[in-house]
Amino acid sequence: MKIARSLAVSAFLLGLGLLVAGIACTTGSANDDPTPTPLPPDTPTTAATSTPTPRPSPTATPTPFAGKVARLQIPRFGVDAPIEELGIDSTNTLETPKDENRAVGWYYIYDKPGWGGNAIFSAHVYYHSKPAPFVNLAKSQPGDIVQVVMEDGTTYRYEVFSNTRYHRDTIPMGEIIHPPQKPDYDEWITLITCGGELDATGLEYLSRDVVVAKRIWE
Repeated sequence: MKIARSLAVSAFLLGLGLLVAGIACTTGSANDDPTPTPLPPDTPTTAATSTPTPRPSPTATPTPFAGKVARLQIPRFGVDAPIEELGIDSTNTLETPKDENRAVGWYYIYDKPGWGGNAIFSAHVYYHSKPAPFVNLAKSQPGDIVQVVMEDGTTYRYEVFSNTRYHRDTIPMGEIIHPPQKPDYDEWITLITCGGELDATGLEYLSRDVVVAKRIWE
């Protein structure tokens, strides 16, 4: 599930503006009211973060589902969004969701939910003045549940353990995509969106909110 990792990471870094500004971080209108939370632009800030507790790998787990990822759900915020599969376009930058106010994008060029890696998702906060799936993501707290529903109904459950805000110019995307601190026996998902204040254009955010959750083995 780690197709063309080197190329994908390079494209992610080169296309950072599109990923975390274009996908999740353009308001769509200079008159939007995204109610951003002020944050000093030069200091990454970590909020509501806890350290995952090491535990042994489960002795028996079902075979992961190899089909499509269907929906992402965050029960606390009433999120039940369809998934758009996203990759790299002809300009070597990451694609952006076409259904900006409804869909959550999953980057199939990285890990797939259920397969023991770190699946990457992104969505807007607001788009054209309307709330989008990750409008409340910055409020996530340790213990919140995120569910990924596969095409066959298989549901993987994850528990939030980290919520970190980064400045857009210093966000460590390589480490976010392939976190060196992730234990081999854990499976993670990472949710990325915009946050903080708007820049001088009034169209893009200065910060990025990154929420990480680990799988609950049942």
